[in-house]
Amino acid sequence: MLKHYLLISSLLTMIDAAAQSKTDSTDQRKVFVTSGMGWGFALGETKEVLRAKFSNTLGLDISLAKRPYFIYPSLDFLTFRYDQQVPDPDYAYDLEKGRSNFYILNLAGGIRKRFGKLNAHAYGGPGAGVVIQPRAMVSPAEHKVTIESTSHLTPTFRLGVGADYRIGGFFLFVEAGWLHNFRQIQQRSVNVMSLYGGLKTDVTKLKDNVARVIGIE
Repeated sequence: MLKHYLLISSLLTMIDAAAQSKTDSTDQRKVFVTSGMGWGFALGETKEVLRAKFSNTLGLDISLAKRPYFIYPSLDFLTFRYDQQVPDPDYAYDLEKGRSNFYILNLAGGIRKRFGKLNAHAYGGPGAGVVIQPRAMVSPAEHKVTIESTSHLTPTFRLGVGADYRIGGFFLFVEAGWLHNFRQIQQRSVNVMSLYGGLKTDVTKLKDNVARVIGIE
Protein backbone atom coordinates (compact mmCIF):
# COMPACT_ATOMS: atom_id res chain seq x y z
CA MET A 1 0.00 0.00 0.00
CA LEU A 2 2.92 2.37 0.72
CA LYS A 3 4.29 1.78 -2.80
CA HIS A 4 0.88 2.66 -4.29
CA TYR A 5 0.77 5.83 -2.18
CA LEU A 6 4.24 7.09 -3.13
CA LEU A 7 4.09 6.21 -6.83
CA ILE A 8 0.62 7.51 -7.62
CA SER A 9 0.87 10.68 -5.55
CA SER A 10 4.25 11.61 -7.07
CA LEU A 11 3.24 10.98 -10.68
CA LEU A 12 -0.10 12.73 -10.52
CA THR A 13 1.16 15.76 -8.64
CA MET A 14 3.87 16.17 -11.28
CA ILE A 15 1.26 15.98 -14.04
CA ASP A 16 -0.90 18.56 -12.32
CA ALA A 17 2.07 20.87 -11.81
CA ALA A 18 2.90 20.70 -15.49
CA ALA A 19 -0.66 21.35 -16.56
CA GLN A 20 -1.49 24.41 -14.48
CA SER A 21 -0.43 28.00 -15.17
CA LYS A 22 1.29 30.25 -12.65
CA THR A 23 -1.01 31.56 -9.92
CA ASP A 24 -0.41 33.87 -6.98
CA SER A 25 -0.63 32.75 -3.36
CA THR A 26 -4.11 34.15 -2.86
CA ASP A 27 -5.54 31.99 -5.64
CA GLN A 28 -3.40 28.89 -5.27
CA ARG A 29 -4.80 25.61 -6.46
CA LYS A 30 -4.72 23.09 -3.65
CA VAL A 31 -3.77 19.44 -4.09
CA PHE A 32 -4.53 16.82 -1.44
CA VAL A 33 -3.66 13.14 -1.24
CA THR A 34 -6.51 11.07 0.23
CA SER A 35 -5.87 7.69 1.82
CA GLY A 36 -8.79 5.79 3.32
CA MET A 37 -9.81 2.42 4.72
CA GLY A 38 -13.23 0.83 4.96
CA TRP A 39 -15.57 -1.62 3.27
CA GLY A 40 -17.48 -2.16 0.05
CA PHE A 41 -20.97 -3.64 0.51
CA ALA A 42 -22.61 -5.41 -2.42
CA LEU A 43 -26.22 -4.38 -3.01
CA GLY A 44 -29.24 -6.28 -4.31
CA GLU A 45 -28.76 -9.68 -5.91
CA THR A 46 -24.98 -9.30 -5.91
CA LYS A 47 -25.04 -9.97 -2.15
CA GLU A 48 -25.43 -13.67 -2.98
CA VAL A 49 -21.95 -13.59 -4.52
CA LEU A 50 -19.97 -10.87 -2.74
CA ARG A 51 -19.62 -10.13 0.97
CA ALA A 52 -17.72 -7.18 2.39
CA LYS A 53 -14.11 -7.45 3.51
CA PHE A 54 -11.58 -4.79 4.47
CA SER A 55 -10.79 -2.45 1.55
CA ASN A 56 -8.73 0.66 0.72
CA THR A 57 -8.88 3.78 -1.41
CA LEU A 58 -6.22 6.20 -2.60
CA GLY A 59 -6.77 9.41 -4.55
CA LEU A 60 -6.01 13.02 -5.35
CA ASP A 61 -8.28 15.97 -4.59
CA ILE A 62 -7.24 18.76 -7.00
CA SER A 63 -8.92 22.17 -6.72
CA LEU A 64 -9.81 23.91 -9.96
CA ALA A 65 -9.24 27.58 -10.68
CA LYS A 66 -12.99 28.00 -10.86
CA ARG A 67 -13.92 27.25 -7.28
CA PRO A 68 -15.64 25.45 -5.58
CA TYR A 69 -15.09 22.70 -8.17
CA PHE A 70 -12.43 20.00 -8.04
CA ILE A 71 -11.32 16.87 -9.87
CA TYR A 72 -10.95 13.64 -7.98
CA PRO A 73 -8.99 10.78 -9.61
CA SER A 74 -8.84 7.80 -7.28
CA LEU A 75 -8.15 4.08 -7.03
CA ASP A 76 -10.40 1.70 -5.12
CA PHE A 77 -8.92 -1.58 -3.90
CA LEU A 78 -12.11 -3.45 -2.99
CA THR A 79 -11.98 -6.94 -1.49
CA PHE A 80 -14.91 -9.34 -1.06
CA ARG A 81 -15.61 -12.84 0.13
CA TYR A 82 -16.76 -14.73 -2.95
CA ASP A 83 -19.43 -17.46 -3.15
CA GLN A 84 -19.80 -18.84 -6.68
CA GLN A 85 -23.43 -19.15 -7.84
CA VAL A 86 -23.11 -20.04 -11.54
CA PRO A 87 -21.14 -23.16 -12.61
CA ASP A 88 -18.11 -22.56 -14.81
CA PRO A 89 -17.80 -25.21 -17.55
CA ASP A 90 -14.00 -25.09 -17.25
CA TYR A 91 -14.12 -26.17 -13.61
CA ALA A 92 -15.78 -29.24 -12.10
CA TYR A 93 -16.56 -27.65 -8.73
CA ASP A 94 -18.07 -24.39 -7.52
CA LEU A 95 -16.14 -22.35 -4.99
CA GLU A 96 -17.38 -20.92 -1.70
CA LYS A 97 -15.65 -18.58 0.73
CA GLY A 98 -13.10 -17.50 -1.83
CA ARG A 99 -11.74 -14.01 -2.37
CA SER A 100 -12.54 -11.53 -5.13
CA ASN A 101 -10.74 -8.24 -5.80
CA PHE A 102 -11.91 -5.14 -7.65
CA TYR A 103 -9.28 -2.63 -8.82
CA ILE A 104 -11.19 0.45 -9.93
CA LEU A 105 -9.78 3.67 -11.43
CA ASN A 106 -12.26 6.53 -10.96
CA LEU A 107 -12.07 9.81 -12.90
CA ALA A 108 -14.56 12.01 -11.07
CA GLY A 109 -15.34 15.68 -10.74
CA GLY A 110 -17.09 17.35 -7.85
CA ILE A 111 -18.16 20.39 -5.90
CA ARG A 112 -17.49 21.33 -2.28
CA LYS A 113 -18.96 23.66 0.32
CA ARG A 114 -16.92 25.08 3.20
CA PHE A 115 -18.23 25.58 6.72
CA GLY A 116 -15.22 26.89 8.66
CA LYS A 117 -12.94 23.91 9.30
CA LEU A 118 -15.55 21.52 7.91
CA ASN A 119 -15.88 20.83 4.18
CA ALA A 120 -18.70 18.89 2.54
CA HIS A 121 -18.45 17.58 -1.01
CA ALA A 122 -20.20 15.56 -3.68
CA TYR A 123 -18.66 13.98 -6.77
CA GLY A 124 -19.36 11.69 -9.70
CA GLY A 125 -17.78 10.35 -12.84
CA PRO A 126 -16.82 7.39 -15.03
CA GLY A 127 -14.07 4.88 -14.51
CA ALA A 128 -12.74 1.47 -15.44
CA GLY A 129 -11.79 -1.57 -13.45
CA VAL A 130 -10.39 -5.06 -13.31
CA VAL A 131 -12.53 -7.66 -11.52
CA ILE A 132 -10.83 -10.85 -10.33
CA GLN A 133 -12.87 -13.96 -9.52
CA PRO A 134 -11.49 -17.15 -7.92
CA ARG A 135 -12.01 -20.69 -9.23
CA ALA A 136 -11.24 -24.11 -7.69
CA MET A 137 -9.16 -26.54 -9.77
CA VAL A 138 -9.44 -29.98 -8.18
CA SER A 139 -6.97 -32.80 -8.86
CA PRO A 140 -8.32 -36.03 -7.26
CA ALA A 141 -5.25 -38.01 -8.29
CA GLU A 142 -2.96 -35.62 -6.41
CA HIS A 143 -5.49 -34.94 -3.62
CA LYS A 144 -4.99 -31.25 -4.32
CA VAL A 145 -7.18 -28.14 -4.74
CA THR A 146 -5.64 -25.14 -6.50
CA ILE A 147 -7.24 -21.70 -6.41
CA GLU A 148 -7.02 -20.04 -9.81
CA SER A 149 -8.21 -16.60 -10.91
CA THR A 150 -10.24 -15.33 -13.83
CA SER A 151 -10.46 -11.64 -14.60
CA HIS A 152 -12.27 -9.18 -16.84
CA LEU A 153 -12.30 -5.45 -17.59
CA THR A 154 -15.39 -3.36 -17.02
CA PRO A 155 -16.42 0.28 -17.43
CA THR A 156 -17.75 1.77 -14.20
CA PHE A 157 -19.56 4.79 -12.82
CA ARG A 158 -19.22 6.22 -9.33
CA LEU A 159 -21.14 8.76 -7.23
CA GLY A 160 -20.36 9.84 -3.71
CA VAL A 161 -20.63 12.33 -0.88
CA GLY A 162 -18.28 13.08 1.97
CA ALA A 163 -16.95 15.50 4.52
CA ASP A 164 -13.59 16.39 6.01
CA TYR A 165 -12.52 18.30 9.11
CA ARG A 166 -9.23 20.10 9.55
CA ILE A 167 -7.09 19.15 12.53
CA GLY A 168 -3.73 20.91 12.53
CA GLY A 169 -1.92 20.29 9.26
CA PHE A 170 -4.18 17.53 7.93
CA PHE A 171 -7.82 16.57 7.49
CA LEU A 172 -9.88 13.65 8.72
CA PHE A 173 -12.43 12.56 6.14
CA VAL A 174 -15.38 10.20 5.79
CA GLU A 175 -16.96 9.26 2.50
CA ALA A 176 -19.85 7.18 1.19
CA GLY A 177 -20.12 6.19 -2.46
CA TRP A 178 -22.06 4.10 -4.95
CA LEU A 179 -20.20 2.12 -7.61
CA HIS A 180 -21.81 0.48 -10.65
CA ASN A 181 -20.01 -2.00 -12.90
CA PHE A 182 -21.45 -2.17 -16.41
CA ARG A 183 -20.40 -5.80 -16.74
CA GLN A 184 -22.19 -8.44 -14.67
CA ILE A 185 -20.64 -10.87 -12.25
CA GLN A 186 -22.16 -14.36 -11.95
CA GLN A 187 -25.08 -13.17 -14.13
CA ARG A 188 -25.91 -10.44 -11.62
CA SER A 189 -25.72 -6.68 -11.86
CA VAL A 190 -22.91 -5.21 -9.77
CA ASN A 191 -23.73 -2.34 -7.43
CA VAL A 192 -21.49 -1.60 -4.45
CA MET A 193 -21.85 0.90 -1.60
CA SER A 194 -18.46 1.94 -0.24
CA LEU A 195 -17.75 3.48 3.17
CA TYR A 196 -14.30 4.93 3.83
CA GLY A 197 -12.57 6.96 6.50
CA GLY A 198 -9.04 8.25 6.55
CA LEU A 199 -6.63 11.14 6.12
CA LYS A 200 -6.39 13.92 3.57
CA THR A 201 -2.94 15.52 3.34
CA ASP A 202 -2.09 18.84 1.71
CA VAL A 203 0.74 18.23 -0.79
CA THR A 204 0.51 21.60 -2.58
CA LYS A 205 3.98 22.62 -1.40
CA LEU A 206 5.38 19.29 -2.57
CA LYS A 207 3.79 19.87 -5.98
CA ASP A 208 5.34 23.35 -6.16
CA ASN A 209 8.76 22.01 -5.16
CA VAL A 210 8.59 19.31 -7.84
CA ALA A 211 7.63 21.95 -10.41
CA ARG A 212 10.65 24.03 -9.49
CA VAL A 213 13.02 21.06 -9.61
CA ILE A 214 11.93 20.10 -13.13
CA GLY A 215 11.97 23.72 -14.28
CA ILE A 216 8.25 24.47 -14.55
CA GLU A 217 7.27 27.98 -13.51
